[in-house]
Amino acid sequence: MFFLRYHFVTAIILSCTAKFVSSTDVHRIVGGDYAPPKFGLFHASLQNVSGHHVCGGAIVSKWHVVTAAHCVKEAQPRYIKIVAGTADLDAGGKSYDTFAVNVFRQFEFIKRSNDVALLTINGEFDLLKVTVLKPSKAILKEDDPVTLIGFGAKKPHGESSRVLRYLNLSVFNQQTCRYAMRYTRNVTETMFCTFKRIGQGTCHGDSGSPITRNNELVGLVSWGIPCAVGFPDVHTRIAPYIDWIETVVRTHVCKLKLIAKAKIASEKLGLLK
Repeated sequence: MFFLRYHFVTAIILSCTAKFVSSTDVHRIVGGDYAPPKFGLFHASLQNVSGHHVCGGAIVSKWHVVTAAHCVKEAQPRYIKIVAGTADLDAGGKSYDTFAVNVFRQFEFIKRSNDVALLTINGEFDLLKVTVLKPSKAILKEDDPVTLIGFGAKKPHGESSRVLRYLNLSVFNQQTCRYAMRYTRNVTETMFCTFKRIGQGTCHGDSGSPITRNNELVGLVSWGIPCAVGFPDVHTRIAPYIDWIETVVRTHVCKLKLIAKAKIASEKLGLLK
């Protein structure tokens, strides 16, 4: 959807927001630090054909990137470029064409439920230059430390960052988050929230970006009230979708094997002639 229109759905900001935000806070929105190069090895930048970063993603196999479904819903694969293997979009990394977009069947755009999709690239990633990030089956608990990694904007209405940034956060209380976000969307059990303080959180361009814990993928940035104005950020838990991810990957591997066998058979027939 973002690749068709490239805009964020306007969030409903509660009337009480005014007491938390002032003009002096603007320069602090998002926060975080420059990410070490190793984070760029598993992070993927989803870009439009003009090379503009739109959403993030995580490399989960030699052929696949997992991201938020709302980033790619109804998008044609040919319009999505994937840049991987760098923490600086102006220096290094490699661009890959997208072969297929697989959105989780039960995804609901308005509710942001089941907000997960898997992109298949043309060819395969060079594992000497990128790292596969293992999805974690761990059940996140309140106050668990997690890390957000993304190329999102550093201020409202700003351009996405060309340099990867990260922010250490902790899992927020689910009930409190549900109450805080009650006028926007329902926070379901396949979601979790993070919150640190005003001026630190997600912004435009962070959607689909990985949330990690103990060097494993635990979530994807999904929705919130941009940008770090005093509300929790809401993410998709990756654990409920691991079986689906593995099925899509296995299916692709089987197709590759069949293609390879067909090619060998064709070459043998050619030799027999």
